[in-house]
Amino acid sequence: MKNKLKAAVMPAIALSLMFLLPAAAVEPSASERQQLALPSEMAFSIPMNNFCSTEQNMDFALQLSNTSASPAQITLHLYQQDGSEFKEEGSSYRDIGSTLVPGKAASLPGHATGLYHINFGNHKQCNERVYMGTVEVNTGTASLLASGWVSNNGAFQNIVVNENKTFDLSAPAVKTETTTSP
Repeated sequence: MKNKLKAAVMPAIALSLMFLLPAAAVEPSASERQQLALPSEMAFSIPMNNFCSTEQNMDFALQLSNTSASPAQITLHLYQQDGSEFKEEGSSYRDIGSTLVPGKAASLPGHATGLYHINFGNHKQCNERVYMGTVEVNTGTASLLASGWVSNNGAFQNIVVNENKTFDLSAPAVKTETTTSP
């Protein structure tokens, strides 16, 4: 009888101890949880192929707005058809300016807007033009809004980024190693 009692009581005691002595877990801090939940970049498609012809001029424009009161540290990346990064500085034409340079980090003050514009003209082959872009946050977090357009002889095609809604980005958390001395 004692063996049967031990067989029933011992598992019950062990199970009880599991609830009384929870395992120690390492949980991320509040800021680390926020950074884990947010992406570090937002990608968007540029409808360049729809209007690609070396016989016609083509304009590409993008605006990127910081919807937060805090400065945003960002980088605009543009990519050609083969995936190589396009890093040409933008141009200004008829009051359409450029304040962002693809591939270079920029700081957008609170509620400010960065601009990029380029006219591809007929001097660029179709595969040398941009087909995709990303906006990346370099440090901290950023709340952004982006849109743009491609124009060919007065016909405009909108560039839609995140369904024209604000998006939040967070730089990847930098892991710090802790060392213990023996």
